Order: sequence, then C-alpha cells, then structure tokens
Amino acid sequence: MPTPTGVSTDELRRANLRAILQTVHTRGPTTRAVLTRQLGLNRSTIGALTGELQSLGLVSEETSAVGGRSGRPSHLVVPREDNVVVAVDVGVDRIAVALVGLGGEVLDRRDRRHQRGEHDVGHVVDAVAQMVEDVLGAAGDQKVRCLGVGVAVPGAVRAVDGFVRFAPNLGWAEVPFTDLLAARLGRPVATGNDADLGALAEHVRGAAVGYTEAVYLNASVGIGGGFLMAGRPLAGARGYAGEVGHMQVDSQGPVCRCGAVGCWETKVGENVLLRLAGRLPGGGPPAVAEVIEAARAGERRAAEAVAEVADWCGVGLRGIVNLFDPEIVVLGGSLAQVWRAAEATVNEAMARSTMMPRDDVLIRAAQFGVDSPLIGAAELAFAPVLDHPQAVPTAS
Repeated sequence: MPTPTGVSTDELRRANLRAILQTVHTRGPTTRAVLTRQLGLNRSTIGALTGELQSLGLVSEETSAVGGRSGRPSHLVVPREDNVVVAVDVGVDRIAVALVGLGGEVLDRRDRRHQRGEHDVGHVVDAVAQMVEDVLGAAGDQKVRCLGVGVAVPGAVRAVDGFVRFAPNLGWAEVPFTDLLAARLGRPVATGNDADLGALAEHVRGAAVGYTEAVYLNASVGIGGGFLMAGRPLAGARGYAGEVGHMQVDSQGPVCRCGAVGCWETKVGENVLLRLAGRLPGGGPPAVAEVIEAARAGERRAAEAVAEVADWCGVGLRGIVNLFDPEIVVLGGSLAQVWRAAEATVNEAMARSTMMPRDDVLIRAAQFGVDSPLIGAAELAFAPVLDHPQAVPTAS
C-alpha cells in the first residue's frame, strides 16, 4: 500500500536497504548505532533491515563491546567479501584485471601488457576473458559469488548498452565490445569510459571524496576526462561527454589519431613527453618517471621536454577550469607525474587567462594512481547490487 508520501512500503524498504548496503560498502564495517543516526531510522528497523541483508548473503554482523568490557555490546555490520566482482581496465599498453570484494578491497589481480598489433577487438576479448576466468578460478576454493564484470575502456562508450562508439588509441570504431565479452564469459558485463570510471573511484573512495564539483583527468597515450557536477556524473545525451583529450589547443598543431588538428593529447600524452626527451615511445609511467628524474639531474633535453608538456598541461587545465568551475581537479597518469615535477610551470600557464583565482581550485594527484579506472570499473559492476539488493539471488 502507498504511504502518505506516495512511496510504497516496498519502495521505501528497498531505499533503506540500499542506503545501508551502500554505507557499509563505501565506509566499511559500521555499527547499527551509527547507521541509526545517519539514516534517521529507529533501532528495530535497522535491525530488521540488516537481518534481511544477512539473509541475502551480503553482510554479516559481529558483536563487540563498546567502551571496554563493561560497555554495551555493539552490532557491527560488515560487508561480506565473498560477494565479488571482476574489474577490468583495457588500456592502450596493458590489460589489468582485479577481483574485488564487496567493501572495495582488491583480493587478487592480474596484469598483461599488450603486444604489438594486439588491439584487435577479438584478441582483446579473448585476452580479457582468459584473465577473468583465471582470477575467478584462483578464488574457486573460497566459494565466492561473482556479481558481475565491470570494464573500463579508453574511448566513447554508449551509456545504455556499453557499445564502444570509438576508441582511437585502440583503433576501435563501432565495436559491440560489451556484448562480445558477455557472450564469451556467460556473465553480465558493464562497460564505461575509463576517465568516467576514474572519476567515480576518486569520488567514492579517493581524492575527491566530499566534493560535488569535481574533474578527473587521466593521461597515458591519450587523455580522458570524467566530470561530477552537483555530485552527479556528467555523461551527455549518449554517454560520450568528457573527451577532453580531443579539444583543440593549438590550431597549428599536429594531426591527432582522431583526425582533428592540435588536440590536447598531441601536446600532453606520455609518448609526446618521451619523444620530446629523445626517448622511444611506449615505455609508460616508468619511462615518464625516468625523464622527470633526468630533468631533475640536469639533462637539458629532458628538462625542456618536461617544461613544454607542463605548459600545455596548464593550457588545457585553464580551459577546463574556466568551462566547468570545479572545486577540485584530480590528475592521474602522466598528468599527475608532470604536475608534481613542474607545478609552478603548470600554474603559470593556468594563470595566463584563467578567469578565477588559481587558489580557488584544488589540484590533487589521484589517490589510486593509474588504477583509478580499475577501481571505478569495480564500482560500476557493483552498482546493480547496491541499487537493488533484493535482486541478488539468496545465498545458500
């Protein structure tokens, strides 16, 4: 029956179950007393709801004394880590796969570098499927319950079905990657843009916790952007928003892989830095770190490369800050490495035409480093369970 507010009792119960499960998933073990205060529910209601989550196999309860041996026993609600998802990050240079338990702890992981010419979608699907099966097989004796697979892809991903519209640095266009992988695994798969998922991870668990206006920028071979406006992801009409790597910053610049001229990633990507410093491309973050260390040691070419990329980093950042007015900008990948090494140069380039004082915007390195998209992919896979706990099959 509907309540006086127009919300049915079933809908209200689902909302309360969702609130409890999301709390213990993101904040870890939480006492019933804290849940009572935070959610504004009475003790008996919290007890009944946590009991239902226990029957679904999603949480367990532990009893511990509060205030010493004579203290009142406290019921601690704990997320059960035998509920797992598999998170996948399909990068340009590597594939990372992690087994993640409810509560967010990474229980196991695998990494595999791409070999030359291995970006073909069929090859990637086979490689990812094998790695997913390996990580689940290794956990087989622990009797885990896999709730889904989440994948981060460096490209424009259609929100409704995970269809990859284009991923220029992988050479993909109009690819049904999500359907192909789901069919190969026989499991539900959710796919999102890597930067959007990096923003999700940093907002839920990392450097952007507590901020409602946040930008996440990640650079490897390309640059991706994820945005939170009023605490909600900025996705666009079809889920393609945030392709900041392809905004033009230099009308006389080189041709980008996307076909346009002077895209930001042609000025800031990690291979740009390596080439400017006289290194071979493809070395990833360790190679970027070597160039930065060489610059600090006085190598002129390396220092000039870092300064040039830092300047273009600031150029792109000032455009993003002027457009979105964020509270915080979180930097991942080589952007974070360059910012740490040449913060003054980045700030100078930002200040040349930023409409607001530089001090009004926080800039932070991503808490999860290169793994922000991987952690976000896990959150994407957990989302259906967190949204509707009762839809999970009852644990035996």
